[in-house]
Amino acid sequence: MKYDIITITADMFPQLEMLADQLWHESYGELLSPEQITYMLEQFQCEKAFTRQTSEGYIYRGLFIDGEMVGYTGSQKQEDRIFLSKLYLSKRYHGLGLGRKMMEDVIGLYPECDKIYLTVNKYNPSYDIYRHMGFEVIDSVVTDIGQGFVMDDYVMQRHLK
Repeated sequence: MKYDIITITADMFPQLEMLADQLWHESYGELLSPEQITYMLEQFQCEKAFTRQTSEGYIYRGLFIDGEMVGYTGSQKQEDRIFLSKLYLSKRYHGLGLGRKMMEDVIGLYPECDKIYLTVNKYNPSYDIYRHMGFEVIDSVVTDIGQGFVMDDYVMQRHLK
């Protein structure tokens, strides 16, 4: 399968926002209420948030198959480690090794870093995938994100060197 992973530029943020809406409903429809999904999309997965985050050093990369964006990552260098803020892939492409390719792409952006970390919902099936990829739980956090919603996550980290 031919695919491309490219940097998402500001002019692509509307397309990214539409994909985020689709993938968040796919990914979290059974984990979070529709109201929380809508709130989180409006706060963290919209053109305004992408613009703010890129001004803070985040890099967004999109996975394209046949010209269609079907997944994306968002990452930021934080001292000696990479923060993988986002890794989403359309369910129709799960199980093909593309998530791993997206992870490798992010790691390649920061060759000077020796660790990568992320947060994952404690009940998200992706937890097992991250464990399989060598991530270990280093913390457990409950974060108040406003409007009465919280994120109940594990912080997971993997050593790269």
